[in-house]
Amino acid sequence: MRPQPGASPEPQPAVEPERFRAAGFWRRAAAGLVDLAILLPVCAACGLVLCLIFGQPIPRLAELSPDLLLAALLDGNAASEALLALSGILFFLYFFVFQAARGQTPGKQLLGLRLIDAYGARPGLLRTLVRTAAYLLSALPFSLGFLWIGFDRERRALHDWVAGTYVVRLP
Repeated sequence: MRPQPGASPEPQPAVEPERFRAAGFWRRAAAGLVDLAILLPVCAACGLVLCLIFGQPIPRLAELSPDLLLAALLDGNAASEALLALSGILFFLYFFVFQAARGQTPGKQLLGLRLIDAYGARPGLLRTLVRTAAYLLSALPFSLGFLWIGFDRERRALHDWVAGTYVVRLP
């Protein structure tokens, strides 16, 4: 039956907007630790290869610590400088590629988290690029940009505010 001209159309049922629950500090920190557990062995293997290429002695297991890298950097060790640059590139690519392609890194996937924009969709390439680059802003001043998640009402880190993104729990 066709509606009569001038008659009001039948009311459509209201579409309930999708609701998201923001991921908290500890869940996001656990996801970050999973990602670090994936990345650190790769960086260590790269360091081993660089030591062999530059003819540097391979450090013993007991010598491995952050101060070893810092001391080598301050001494002007070419292998350490190359490792630091390569590790930075690996970290950047890891987070950018996974977040751009799937909206989540393996750590976020394991803990049921996803990266979204203000509209609830996976962020575009530019937004993901800005977010990944802003990790440096979050990390540099004593990781205060990451710690801010625990104090922010929306549970967003500095890099989330810069890029306009949210990390949410999957239903």
